[in-house]
Amino acid sequence: MGDLKISTLNLTKRYSNSFQLVLMVHSHRVFRGFFIMLLLFHMILLLVPWIEIKIPAWPILKIIFAIGASLWPFPTFDMLSEENLYLRQILMKTLEISVIMLYAIDLLPKIFIWRQNALWKFVNIVILSQMMFLLPVSIIAYDKVALPSDTMKLRIFSISFCFVIVCEILSIREQKSLRFLQITQRQQEKQRQIKQKIQEFSWCEIVKHDSPADCWVVIKDKIYDVTQFLQYHPGGNMILDGAGGDCTALWYSYHPSQLTKQEPPQQYMIGKVRDYQQYYSYDDDFYQNIKEEVEQKIPRQNWQNHWVLFVKGFLCLTGYFACLYYYVNYCTLLSAILLGFFAAQADVNIMHDGNHYAFSSNKTLSFLAGYVLDLTFSTSVVYRRSHNFGHHSCVNHLELDRAFDTTFPYIRLHPLQQRFWYHKYQHLYIWIIYTFVNFTDVFGTFDEMQWFSNYPCRRGYVSKLQVFLQIIVKLLWISITLIYPSMKFSYKVAFGMWFVYNAVHSYNYALYFSVNHWTLEAGVVDNQNINQTNWGKLQIQNSSNFALDSFIWTHLSGGLNYQIEHHLFPQFAHTRLKEIKSTIQVKAKQAKIKYFEFPSFLDALISHYKLLKILGSQDKI
Repeated sequence: MGDLKISTLNLTKRYSNSFQLVLMVHSHRVFRGFFIMLLLFHMILLLVPWIEIKIPAWPILKIIFAIGASLWPFPTFDMLSEENLYLRQILMKTLEISVIMLYAIDLLPKIFIWRQNALWKFVNIVILSQMMFLLPVSIIAYDKVALPSDTMKLRIFSISFCFVIVCEILSIREQKSLRFLQITQRQQEKQRQIKQKIQEFSWCEIVKHDSPADCWVVIKDKIYDVTQFLQYHPGGNMILDGAGGDCTALWYSYHPSQLTKQEPPQQYMIGKVRDYQQYYSYDDDFYQNIKEEVEQKIPRQNWQNHWVLFVKGFLCLTGYFACLYYYVNYCTLLSAILLGFFAAQADVNIMHDGNHYAFSSNKTLSFLAGYVLDLTFSTSVVYRRSHNFGHHSCVNHLELDRAFDTTFPYIRLHPLQQRFWYHKYQHLYIWIIYTFVNFTDVFGTFDEMQWFSNYPCRRGYVSKLQVFLQIIVKLLWISITLIYPSMKFSYKVAFGMWFVYNAVHSYNYALYFSVNHWTLEAGVVDNQNINQTNWGKLQIQNSSNFALDSFIWTHLSGGLNYQIEHHLFPQFAHTRLKEIKSTIQVKAKQAKIKYFEFPSFLDALISHYKLLKILGSQDKI
């Protein structure tokens, strides 16, 4: 029995080494160089005149060609007469052999060694085989039917060129696979060394590792060096948004329940946080059970890519650009109102889902959807950090939620914030402040970038390119919406309409967020009254929904009326949140947690007004 175990272990080890060996050979620069030479050879065939060139046939060449023709498994044609060799036929046969050999030696092994299902392998083999057989068929067609030489050359070249591109794509993929295997081995060795002695790091040290070249993240009290894993992360560069900070909440809310049951990959762990303070508990099965039930009801692959969201996105973008054109060329009151409305609609319907990676399962498409915020002249990189990390991770937590920092001292939203004399009027002047939300959002970009380093869990990577692009975005915004209309019309008209456009944009954007958390029914927490409270339960207690049965408010607010569902499942397309409402309501009732829903948007707005009035006149609620 022991000999059987040893043999099995050795076989597994040999297979693993063979797999890596095949990848290494097929990723070698000689193969890639051969692809380039083949492509050049095809280009030469395409460019040179196809005239009949005969060269003398030596006896030894006749024997070689005769043997080759008898062994070649495909239909062929004569390449020599009794006295001469036909150079054109030789070149065509060389082309045919080179492509078929690449198929047999390079592509087929790649398909078989990849750990994909049988259907994937079958489809790829059929497609590539058809492409490969087209080449000798085309050559025979030319020889027998006498196709025009130009048509024939282009046909052969296009087939071969597609083949070479496929080879290049596969080579790039397998090189990444090989690098990933090598990285895994290095990380396993590093993990073995770490186990011998667990290191502790302070936050002052951790926050320095916040770039693509040196990326650490904290999950619970453990530190993970994910620098080498960045390019393989299914969520793309989302990790960089929390580089050098605490990503515990994002780990649990964005990853499958099957994965969060376990610890993050331990080969990346390099140590622990010294004097780590964990405010929330993730060990309770409450949130885990909700995730499992939702994943069973709606598979994760169906959480995004909703056709309704794509249609909404197209309509919102079309409306935005049409209104921008209307505003720039006419600068009327109606154009300013419409531009502000559609800018806000693009933000809440496209940008919001995109920056939560809920727009599409394709990470590039979700990133582009997130950058719609830059099209409306704000900044997506700041939004992802301050919203995803500075709000969703710690909703209505006084010391951590970024919303309290950006509103105080103008507005008092938490009982523990200092109350000034003018706060007793905040329920009145708040409606003036809301007209300037878009101004502060746009002009506060660079201040927000500096804020990233103020607290560890909010730190994230910002490249110089992103800073430069934001300067360009702001200059374009001023030029398109203010300077150009001032030159075309008058500065009085331009400034007036510019203010209207920003005020409409601000109101349509700010009010949806305000009524979700700043109401009498939504809870608040702080460092003094929170002690390992379950993170999932806090998302429900500190949020409130409104008008869930309203088709209009669901689409106008970009699904923000389903705020509780959105906070528990930020990667869920907002057009599908209503499908999981009942599941969360049942779980909340079973756990005796308040799940609150306002009947209408007006009711939610009135509650927001009452909260501001009470906090402005009383120290405590």
